[in-house]
Amino acid sequence: MRRSIRVFAVATLGAALFVPAAQAQDMTTYNFGGTTLWIGGGIQYLTLPDIEFTSASKIDGSGFRRQKDLDFSEYGPAAGAGIETAIGYWNGMRVTAGVKGFYTWLDNSDRTTCLTGSGAACFAFDPTGQAAFGASGFPFITKTEREVDYWGGQLEFKFGHAQPVHTKPNFYRNDYFIVGADIRGIDQDTKIVNHVSGVGLGQPLFVYNETLDTTYTGGYIGIGGEYSFGFIPFIGSAVKGVGGIYDRLGLRTFINLRGGLYSADTDYDGRFASPSIFGSPGFQSRLSKSDDELAFIGTVSLETRKQIGQRSSLSLWTDYEYISSVPDMRYTTGNRPTRIESDDAFATRTMLRLNIGLGSAQLYPAPPP
Repeated sequence: MRRSIRVFAVATLGAALFVPAAQAQDMTTYNFGGTTLWIGGGIQYLTLPDIEFTSASKIDGSGFRRQKDLDFSEYGPAAGAGIETAIGYWNGMRVTAGVKGFYTWLDNSDRTTCLTGSGAACFAFDPTGQAAFGASGFPFITKTEREVDYWGGQLEFKFGHAQPVHTKPNFYRNDYFIVGADIRGIDQDTKIVNHVSGVGLGQPLFVYNETLDTTYTGGYIGIGGEYSFGFIPFIGSAVKGVGGIYDRLGLRTFINLRGGLYSADTDYDGRFASPSIFGSPGFQSRLSKSDDELAFIGTVSLETRKQIGQRSSLSLWTDYEYISSVPDMRYTTGNRPTRIESDDAFATRTMLRLNIGLGSAQLYPAPPP
């Protein structure tokens, strides 16, 4: 992975720890007038296109098919942090500015065997299409490993009511509008090692290393506010209203929806090497490509919040993300060159977040006597 991206991610998360003390605020239920900090950790789920590098076919060239070397639908740890501060009023609305970021890392590996038999062969082309390596009559064993860093940072402005609202809605109350700028990345490292069972005294037939980094830069708009189940007959009175389950537990529920357009810039670098076996000459090749796409990213965020003090709360926060364009490598078959195509992806990130109002002022109103 690119070291600069990791430095950026750490800096984004760490920035939230060094902000001036002030009164606290939030666009939904906090008292308005200063700065809040949140920091959290949890779990990330991410899907990405399959890797199909090796192939199987009849020796006469008929019946060609790609072999799935690795699919990627994985969970991994996630961390995030952010700050939000009041910057004044505009056209009768109070305005806040916030900076937030997240970082998550995932990995997966798999071992596949392409069985060869009479009239069948398993093989792989190097990405440049200069040479093919394969076997017939021996198991063609491929181990594939993929590591992924998914990171992002946002600068966000919210435009909300002149005063915070503390009463729960019966269904949904829109509390603010969102305008934001966003940069995020999906950085992938893949390693493929192939052996032909019983051949080469344990040496690999080939080793393939790939970096595939995509950076998304763009902007988004959205809305957000509080929702409840009070609109549901009979059930509503049990989860909303004085004495309801949510009230007894001190829980509030919030939602925001965001959508935006992004420039998705992808850089690919593939390095292929086959060692010398039984006196045969070794082979090495390298291929680099880039691609630019227009992507849409849509996010639905759900929060359940529990006040734990007049200047603090805990939130269970989940982001559901749809990404319309992620790179999908299509490797050469000898006829068509290696190329970068695109597919869509889905991600969800759940974190337990601690929200803290900085300074001496309280974050929430005092509970009723």
